[in-house]
Amino acid sequence: MYQGQGMTPAATGEYPAYPDSSTIDLGSTSAEQRPQAFRAPASARFYKPFHMLLLIYLFFYCSRIMELIPNARIGMILQPVLLIGMIMTQRTTAILRMPLGKVLIAITAWVAICVPFSVWRGGSFTVFLVALQALALVVFMAAFIRTIPDCFRVMWTVGIAMAAVGVLALLVGGGKVSGPGRVQDFRLGLGGQTNTLADANFLCLYIVIGLPFLWFSASTKTGFKKVLLLSLMLPMFAGAARTGSRMGLLALLAGLLLYLIFASVKQRVAVIAAGVALLILALSFLPPRILERFTTYFEARSAASAEAAGSAEARKQLLLRALVLTAEHPFFGVGPGEFIDAEAQEAGEEGHRGMWHYTHNTYAELSSETGITGLVLFVIALFGAYRGLSPIRNKYPDVRVRRAALFTQMAVVITAVGAFFLSIAYGGMVIVVITISATLQAAVANQARQARRQASENAR
Repeated sequence: MYQGQGMTPAATGEYPAYPDSSTIDLGSTSAEQRPQAFRAPASARFYKPFHMLLLIYLFFYCSRIMELIPNARIGMILQPVLLIGMIMTQRTTAILRMPLGKVLIAITAWVAICVPFSVWRGGSFTVFLVALQALALVVFMAAFIRTIPDCFRVMWTVGIAMAAVGVLALLVGGGKVSGPGRVQDFRLGLGGQTNTLADANFLCLYIVIGLPFLWFSASTKTGFKKVLLLSLMLPMFAGAARTGSRMGLLALLAGLLLYLIFASVKQRVAVIAAGVALLILALSFLPPRILERFTTYFEARSAASAEAAGSAEARKQLLLRALVLTAEHPFFGVGPGEFIDAEAQEAGEEGHRGMWHYTHNTYAELSSETGITGLVLFVIALFGAYRGLSPIRNKYPDVRVRRAALFTQMAVVITAVGAFFLSIAYGGMVIVVITISATLQAAVANQARQARRQASENAR
């Protein structure tokens, strides 16, 4: 199905005791005939309830639904329970067994180191707490995602969470109020001013990151379940399109390009045909202002296109200002989350008004706020999340695992492109995507070790 399909364990030399499934039709083969994952020892299976609690926590963390409910604190309830579960299952140090886990720890530690050098320590400390909460999620995921089936359930959960976001955005979402005179934005958002997904670009990025995971989940199902999961992609596409986010469009195209490179000819034809159909629907049903925004970058032809062109120009200026601050503070930056204050302060010293916006670029955000070291660590994490899955995508004998690796790589690419247009450095979906890759890599490595151990025992 994908490149590397014909390679057997003997040919790769990496998974010598695991049965080849590259020629198995997963839809028509009984469960008993499919390759089975190695089971954990009976003494460790009681961790499953905590794994399910993790899935619940992950659903709410990704979907941000709790932001729509006043005083909802499900995270504060589940975090202590998951912490207790880590102690009970003796998995408190599981994150240290993942190379990417160590990188994410290093990123959080570096954010903490940069706080004392911030232009406003109080603001940076608040950002550090956000990063620390994201690291806690990484620790929980490392503890309660042990096997490849566990990884599949996590991918399903994230896909369903983003489908829920797409449906909710279409049902109860609307444009946020912003700008002079409190003008109503025509772009789709979800929630009030302080909600994460009220911003159309954030909403779009979250949805398109979820698409590969839901797509993968559909590819492993048959019959009604497959149709249901595929149908959930329609409101996701519709919601993403209604945001009018050019960033989301570019990120989605980058992910689809990666898929087309490794897909079969039949799959390429199907994806291209579906893309043409969705384009026709978009041209038929999207409001003219949204369509115009997608085709506008610097030349304004109407109020909507003027807003789009102005947005692109403002992002360019913000990027230049971030690069200047990076050059002036290359070691520790101006402090986590403090680009706005530092830029405004410097602008005032130069005799003009500050821009009072985030960088709208994660890479520039990190370089200006945490120095070159923070940027390098983040790039290492993204690169490791992508590159570490390539051998699995190309050589792993189980077709489902190869699919999981490819679709996770799609999510990584979408995240990396989206990060160039949004400030998402310290938490949120970028951390979730990197950790999904890390846990899938760890689960595959663990299963390969068990396979070699079993082969060695059988040879005795």
